[in-house]
This record gives sequence, C-alpha cells and structure tokens, in this order.
Amino acid sequence: MTQNDPRNVTDSIRYQGKAIDDPAWIPEFLAEQETGVLGLIDDDIPHLVTQLFVYDRDEGVIYLHGAQAGRAHDLIERNDDPRASFTTSEKGRYIPADEPVNFTVEYSSVVAYGAIDLLAASAEKRAVLEQFMEKFAPQLTEGEDYERIAQESVDRTAVYRLDVESWSGKEGWKDPDHPGAYSLDSTR
Repeated sequence: MTQNDPRNVTDSIRYQGKAIDDPAWIPEFLAEQETGVLGLIDDDIPHLVTQLFVYDRDEGVIYLHGAQAGRAHDLIERNDDPRASFTTSEKGRYIPADEPVNFTVEYSSVVAYGAIDLLAASAEKRAVLEQFMEKFAPQLTEGEDYERIAQESVDRTAVYRLDVESWSGKEGWKDPDHPGAYSLDSTR
C-alpha cells in the first residue's frame, strides 16, 4: 500500500457477501481491465462515457484520453472542481435458480470516485499516452513497429486524470462445476 491508496468504501456495499476485503484486489483488477465507464454530471443529468483506461498503481490514478472537444471535455474544463465516478466490470456465466428473481450472473466490479482534471503539460500527456501504448499494444515496439507519437497528436489529445479518493469492489463467482451455469453464447 502507498500513500496514494484510495479509501476503501467496500464496507458500504449493501450485500457484504460479495464485498472485497483484500486491499490488493482492487488495484490488481483495475490494472487488468481494458474498458470502463466514466460518469460525470451535466446540470443534474448523468453523462456516461465508455473508454479505454490505464490505472497507475503508484499514483492511485485512472487515466483516460479523448478529443479536445465534446461533452465530457467541456464538463471537466468548465467546472472549477470537477468530480467523477468510474466503473469497470467483468462478467462470467449466468446462474439459473428455481425462481427467476433468484437468477444471477458471475461478475467482478470496481467503482471509483474522485477529482478529475485535464493534463496540461505536454510531457505528462506524452508519458500517459505511452502507457496506453504499453498496455494496449505490448507486442509492438516504438521505432520498429510504429512511429513515436507525434507532438501534434499529443497536443490535440485530451488526457484526463482521475485522482481516486475512494473505491469499492465486489465479486460473485461460483464453482466451475456449478449446476446449470451457462454462457449466453452457448444457448444461441
């Protein structure tokens, strides 16, 4: 654990049987996931954006990127103290039950909350964009398989930094041999 570790609010989850109490689990899960949903507020209306992301364990930060135009960018840029939530999840098999109300699905999920801002310094933005390349194209090498990220590309890209202040995690998985468990694809 580092000084940048977010406050774990998993104990506030209604169904404690699925709450994560291992402090290493949430950062590991975030590092493995590829996409998540950024949540912002626009005049009391939720605005949700699905994005690729990178979680920096050392900083306790979720990085996202996009265009320097659009609703999400404008909401963050025009707000003095922008706040955000972020969630990512992984789905497993469907679990039938005697009554439909008791059907469930296997899953793991994290919800994070904190302050969000745009990075301004070109060097910081470049470093984050390089983290994206390392995560999403680890088999490729800069200078061999692709050109270094052009300064023009860095300049025109918005890079968001979500400083995670609190988070919660939960999961619900069954035995591999759980009776009746199925993937939806196997039924089609």
